[in-house]
Amino acid sequence: MPSTRNHTAIQAVLAVLSVVVLAYSLLIVQQVLLGLIVVVLPWFVYAVVYVLLRFVRALERIASALERQAESESDRSRTAESTQRGGVEDE
Repeated sequence: MPSTRNHTAIQAVLAVLSVVVLAYSLLIVQQVLLGLIVVVLPWFVYAVVYVLLRFVRALERIASALERQAESESDRSRTAESTQRGGVEDE
């Protein structure tokens, strides 16, 4: 996932590009709808990619937490088994 600095830089570039394209479409081509479509499309793609990346990162964090939980439960069960056997652990 991009850092906050990269995230802000991408948004700034998209904002400047949007203003330039919208001004061009209004002043030169005189097609407002075309300019709006060209301006909205990159923002939409950016938002979809950003949300998908956030979703993947959340799934990674959930998987890591579940792995840690499973490891700690298996360690606790091994400790309980070894104490029931009198402190002798199999290697």
